[in-house]
Amino acid sequence: MTQVNVILELIGYIFRPVGFLVFGVAAGWLASLPFTTEAKWWQLEIAALLGLLGSAVTLSIYSGAGTVGAYALGAGASVLFFGLRAGRPPSEPRAEKKP
Repeated sequence: MTQVNVILELIGYIFRPVGFLVFGVAAGWLASLPFTTEAKWWQLEIAALLGLLGSAVTLSIYSGAGTVGAYALGAGASVLFFGLRAGRPPSEPRAEKKP
């Protein structure tokens, strides 16, 4: 292999887990969203959790351990972060500037 291929392979090994970490954060936020909204539909909450777990299982079948670990780390952290914010009131709105 040439030096260019080795460098590109190294970059791929670095960016694949980082990309799946970001994807895991987005999926975790999307899965915790039905729990934080005003309207509570239990069917939507179950579907969101099953979708999150199903995506983790599917990734574990078709990709490597580092990728699945990064995805699970991002999804778990975002579910905890956004789930703990569920009981808090929304932040104060900013005061509008008057011309």
